[in-house]
Amino acid sequence: MKILIAPWGNPWGWKKIKYFYKDGEPKESKSSLELVREKEEPDKTIIVVLDTLCDDFIPAFKNPSYKDLKNSSENLIINFCKNNFNFEPDKVIVSYGFGEFNNTKFIGNAVDFYYNTFKELAFYFTSLLQQINKKIEVIFDATHGINWTTILTYRALREILEILAYVYDVKLKVLNSDPYIGREAKIDRLNINIIEESKILPKISVYRSDKRPVEPCFLLENKRREEIGRNIESFISGISFNADEILIFLGSFYFALPVFILSYMINPSELKDDKIEEISKKFEENIDLNNLSKLEISRNWEFRENFANLVKAYLVSSILEKLGFGKLTDIPLSKIEELKNKVFGKLSVESNRIDKEIDDVKNLQNLSNQYQVYNVIKSGSIRNQIDKRNFFAHAGFEYNTIELKKENEEIYVRIYDNYRRQAEAYITDDLPKI
Repeated sequence: MKILIAPWGNPWGWKKIKYFYKDGEPKESKSSLELVREKEEPDKTIIVVLDTLCDDFIPAFKNPSYKDLKNSSENLIINFCKNNFNFEPDKVIVSYGFGEFNNTKFIGNAVDFYYNTFKELAFYFTSLLQQINKKIEVIFDATHGINWTTILTYRALREILEILAYVYDVKLKVLNSDPYIGREAKIDRLNINIIEESKILPKISVYRSDKRPVEPCFLLENKRREEIGRNIESFISGISFNADEILIFLGSFYFALPVFILSYMINPSELKDDKIEEISKKFEENIDLNNLSKLEISRNWEFRENFANLVKAYLVSSILEKLGFGKLTDIPLSKIEELKNKVFGKLSVESNRIDKEIDDVKNLQNLSNQYQVYNVIKSGSIRNQIDKRNFFAHAGFEYNTIELKKENEEIYVRIYDNYRRQAEAYITDDLPKI
């Protein structure tokens, strides 16, 4: 599947100029996107913009809601594409901006744009999983993006593609046209340049944080922050957010611990509907609109890294679910082998490590049909704690950490409950903290 993604500023001031890309004749257009679409023939086109695009529409509104502002920004892009290029984007992501304009003033943390764009892109890619076979090619056209939105969109996109790369063959091409200096300049055409062309390698970044998924906006006065902080605490408790649960699952994936991945896998639908969507909905309910000399749009909440962790857990669990995996307590060894082949096959170190552990278990001669701690099977005893070095070196198959049994010619693995908490702590404590 080929997907074209472009961050944009406000397109209504753009004028026609000739663009040239690859071979063939230049094309006169108001945007590089039209020619890129013709040449690349993407299956899907996504445009990422700011909610601040609503500024020109403010005089037409009477007591608008924030949803009205978002819709006007989205419709601006859709209508521009229809009127100028005769196509409609498959997805317009409207994310959070900041700054003062003719009719509006947007107040909030700039990184809200990143976290929301990360969520929206992750949701869109997961909606396509059933249509994707083995290959994903993404073209990122950076020509029209505002500097900071381009950087943050690229960051969000690359993190998502690196997670998808565990399972799919992922390629990324980044485009940017020659700069346009000014209308007085004598310019025949703008070349659309390839500034990056890379094969994306599997990677996931997971950070441990003491903060909640959302916190009071740093721009608020202390008294207001305290009040909003109490409201956030009450809300987060109501959606049963458990940061440790998310981190154990993500950490298991980060460290390539197959027994723990399957033991702690989270239902992606519940993550999306009960947590991520609820937080996003409440986030927008806490945007204040005040009619002063200009319409002030103030975000009282700001996203934090634990929100990104929720989205990453959703993306990883959605991929695993698509591959046929679900949460298990008693895990067939054959399922672990399947997970290794489908998810970690591209990572030679992790793959070889897991293969060695699987072979060692298969070669055990004295497995019974009742669970026994691995170390009891090997040496007849058990230590009073997990050896941390061996825990990670043996992909979670540390002898005191798991139990084994054989039933109907299948070997089953499960976590030894007595040392479960210690194993969980090793996983979460070894993640980098921010």
